[in-house]
Amino acid sequence: MRIFVTSKFSTNGCRRMLVALLLAGVAIPLLGVSAYAQQNPYFDPSLGVGDSIIRSDVFVGDKQGRVTATEGLFTRQLSGWLSGGAEVLMGEVVHVGRGCIGDTYLSNPTGKIALIRRGLCTFQEKITRAFNSGAIGAIVYNNTTSVPCCDALVRMGPANPGQVPIPGFFVGNSSGVTLSATPVTVKIQAASFRALKDGVTALLQSGILNRQQAGSLKDKLSAAEKAASGGDFATALSLISQFQAEILSLRNAGVLPLSDWQGLNDAANIIAERLQPPFTDSSV
Repeated sequence: MRIFVTSKFSTNGCRRMLVALLLAGVAIPLLGVSAYAQQNPYFDPSLGVGDSIIRSDVFVGDKQGRVTATEGLFTRQLSGWLSGGAEVLMGEVVHVGRGCIGDTYLSNPTGKIALIRRGLCTFQEKITRAFNSGAIGAIVYNNTTSVPCCDALVRMGPANPGQVPIPGFFVGNSSGVTLSATPVTVKIQAASFRALKDGVTALLQSGILNRQQAGSLKDKLSAAEKAASGGDFATALSLISQFQAEILSLRNAGVLPLSDWQGLNDAANIIAERLQPPFTDSSV
């Protein structure tokens, strides 16, 4: 895995700037890395926008080297209550073209993440073909360059989790064009309990939250994750609601800046969605 670096700042200043940069991108849901060195691959608290964050050092236009993406509703889910390393997909991206049945693939996606241009056939056909060709994931990018829709994100449906057993994501046209300059290595991280807890930790380290505030929030997230992992989705949803009420209280009290609150709240909304049917009806 590549090591990414940023410019040098003081420790506290760097942490505060990093949190602000990461969370700024989640203020407006479903909009669109030089990335940074990190010991913890789950540090990014900005998850929630479009479900997922795609990081690579090819995204030089963003100071954190990342773009947002929506997660397919019929693919294997990374977003939600999954634990361990399941929230992250890493691999090399190869551009296969339009990817419809009958089209000639431009590259072999076996063991890699297939980059597919939107158009002509359904998302299901494109990603199913990528899976059948050995891909470990798929990224579909918008096929139009007209404004404003070229970089708008769409949700790839229908909602039938696990219909295609690899993760699938949608990005804007400019992101897809950037990724098409293969080979490109990416890390795709989905909204999850672990990502939310690390977002809270980042706010503690930056000095925005104190230990008592961060501890209370993380306790609720841990309890919600435990309940969800045990199949008690009603309790998990209740605890997520309590978490959202608590961060709103901190926002109203002037503790959490608007962008920080929105980042956490958006990610919590994504997790809450994944704690309900049809996602909880799937075995994947």
